[in-house]
Amino acid sequence: MQQRVTIKDIARKTGTSVTSVHRALYGRAGISESLRRRILTEVERSNYQVDEAASLLRRKQYHIVVLLPKPQGQERFYYRGMWEGIYKGAEELKRHKVRISFRQWEKGISRIGEALEQLYDETDESLNGLITVCDDERSKEWIQRFIKRGTRVALVDRGADLENLSFCIESSTHDMGHLAMNIMHLLAGEKQGDLILVNGPEERVSYRGYRTAIEEKLDLHQGEKLVILDGYEEETGRKQLEELLENGKIKGIICGCARASYWVCEETDELRQQGMKIPPVVGMDVFEELIPFFENGVLKATVYQSHREQGEKAVKQLYACLSNPQGEVTVREESILSVVLKENYKYFMDQEKKFTAEAVNK
Repeated sequence: MQQRVTIKDIARKTGTSVTSVHRALYGRAGISESLRRRILTEVERSNYQVDEAASLLRRKQYHIVVLLPKPQGQERFYYRGMWEGIYKGAEELKRHKVRISFRQWEKGISRIGEALEQLYDETDESLNGLITVCDDERSKEWIQRFIKRGTRVALVDRGADLENLSFCIESSTHDMGHLAMNIMHLLAGEKQGDLILVNGPEERVSYRGYRTAIEEKLDLHQGEKLVILDGYEEETGRKQLEELLENGKIKGIICGCARASYWVCEETDELRQQGMKIPPVVGMDVFEELIPFFENGVLKATVYQSHREQGEKAVKQLYACLSNPQGEVTVREESILSVVLKENYKYFMDQEKKFTAEAVNK
């Protein structure tokens, strides 16, 4: 019978301490990456197997922080669903040795970098995991500091590329933009005119990518042009939108974010009731405030990026990375994109209600 390989054997063969072997096995800070790789190579070569039962008894409680915008005001349209997914995933981990802290940032996504800086200053190497979003340079800088300090990081939503992530589930900005344009061309048909893109701020990586994808699909042969409005500047945006619809030949409106989808639909519906003929609107995501606009025909379609499912999966996958660092984990995963119409929006709303009920009742 082959003798069982122990952690002491691994330490002896690699010329390191038992503590270093533990740190390599469980992804903890305190050793260099070159040493970690050397230890894990020996672990694989010697076919060392972790005694999961004993490991679970010895294992300390993991601490994960979820840091995302609070679902209030304009942030509620998107992050309400994301938080529902986070809570559902956390409920399913209650029987495990993990403590999850929920931090709802009240100053909005545009200042999430500030929240990350505060969290970094308030925590140390004992923070095992972080779930957040990275869509600007300041956020990227602080997340890289967390990773360098030894915190495992999982990202949700669209955003910046980062190295050494434990997990990232995101929507393809490129595919979302192309999908929205394909829908719009089907809706607008051969009609001549310009397109309006009501997008997020240009300093956000995801919105720059979405705009680029839209521009790639412009039908230049028909003289199609793109007029861009800032979806985060609602008051100004409403005035600009009304002027464009009154004075210009507009064939369609595409919204690049959830908040813009709501106020664009509200504004165009008001203009419709005043007798103005309005072009088709293609929005972003699915939430209850959009139901009246699906019903009255103002909103023709939306692109749903499965943000509830993103939240749930991020929690589960980050815990898997922490509890089984030797396991094979998909680092980057794209979420499913769906086209939502008047004819099928109820399915997605029913799924949302079911999703929320499951999270509450577990």
